[in-house]
Amino acid sequence: MRKILLLLLVILLIFAVSCRNASPQTDETTEMVIIDLQFAQAQGQAYIEKLFSGQFEEALKNHPHDQAMVKAVDADKYNTLFFQLYQQYGEFIKFSGSDVSEKGEYLIYSVGVIFEKESLNANVVFNQAGEISGMNFGVFTFDDTPTPIGIKEIDITFGLSEWKLAGKITLPDKEGKYPLLILVHGSGANNMNETVGLNEPFMNIADFLPTKNIAVLRYDKRTFTYGPEMADLKTLTVYDETIDDVKEAIAFAQTLEYIDKDNIWILGHSLGAYLIPRIAEETPEAKGYVMAAGMFSTLAELVPYQTEYLAQLDGTITPEDQNMIDDMIEQSYKINNPSLIEDDEIVLGAYKAYWEDLYAYDPATLAKNISKPVLVIQGERDYQVPSSEYYEIYEEMKDYPNYTFKLYLGVNHLLMHGEGVPSPEEYYVKGEVYPPLLDDIATFILE
Repeated sequence: MRKILLLLLVILLIFAVSCRNASPQTDETTEMVIIDLQFAQAQGQAYIEKLFSGQFEEALKNHPHDQAMVKAVDADKYNTLFFQLYQQYGEFIKFSGSDVSEKGEYLIYSVGVIFEKESLNANVVFNQAGEISGMNFGVFTFDDTPTPIGIKEIDITFGLSEWKLAGKITLPDKEGKYPLLILVHGSGANNMNETVGLNEPFMNIADFLPTKNIAVLRYDKRTFTYGPEMADLKTLTVYDETIDDVKEAIAFAQTLEYIDKDNIWILGHSLGAYLIPRIAEETPEAKGYVMAAGMFSTLAELVPYQTEYLAQLDGTITPEDQNMIDDMIEQSYKINNPSLIEDDEIVLGAYKAYWEDLYAYDPATLAKNISKPVLVIQGERDYQVPSSEYYEIYEEMKDYPNYTFKLYLGVNHLLMHGEGVPSPEEYYVKGEVYPPLLDDIATFILE
């Protein structure tokens, strides 16, 4: 079963947890609990420290929790969770960085956790009563990697008023106006580095291009920042998920004095590359585009392929594997026939509106409307978006002189070089984006 689950690149260990007997402030007049950032920081830190020292009973006993959480976990379940955590990610080394964020009615204490093989965030969720109403592990966001010499990073916030996003612009550490490359994520709730396992391809790109006098803008995806809110949107489409924020990124970048507003480029990776024809429709001010590991086929075609590929990696397909394959085929059939999806039904993580919108999308036709330069890049070892997709794009677009094509032998879906049979396991080995590929992106932009 693990090989199938790896398809989803899930590094989240989601457990609703709770605790009792902390001492939040109370208003003596109203007798209501008052929680603030300081409360969440102190209680969240104490709770996490108990868990990582194996004091599961004490954590559950000495911190308040809501009723749903007390039903979800006990000391034995915590013991199992942490056993699996250490087994998968290695020995716990240290905590690194923390913050408290506000998500609607909740406060979330997050702390970076460094393991032997991986780094994650541990997140503790507090409700308005000061009770712990959730605890989960997610993508590590407390980056302590030093910025390379000769470049600088600027923290930014931009976006629609109700969907503000955090990001960074990385650029040469000297005066000037620079061309800019905006990075657009693949599917899933990606952070600004597009972290997968031990790898951060977007950070690699951002560290390299400024050495060629090109600035890079990367940002936390809306589904990363506003996961619960986005999950509740029955009208959600890829415009809400991705495209609208690309437009906002360009509008923001054009206000910056150190960016050449007539020299802004967009790189889409995976789903982001698949959406480049639509993004191009919405961003006439962009100078050109890069499609990295993109496709013209639908997700309905790719998901069963990915599932079957992973199931047969060890040479056997168990009954459990086959059940997962059959389920993916059934769900893929629905997203290719969205009229079969009920209004309240969730298929592959999204409601009907999402799949109706993509069903009407014809990337090959729209790609022919792009008049700006387009670079299509693909790794030959990519099992998630196989090289057959690259050849399909090539056959469709080879007669359009504004398209340039590059296929890299030995490169995987994360744009990193490797050897052997490609699998998700290599995402848990630290790598870097393939240098010749980075050089080609820089040359494409500068020329």
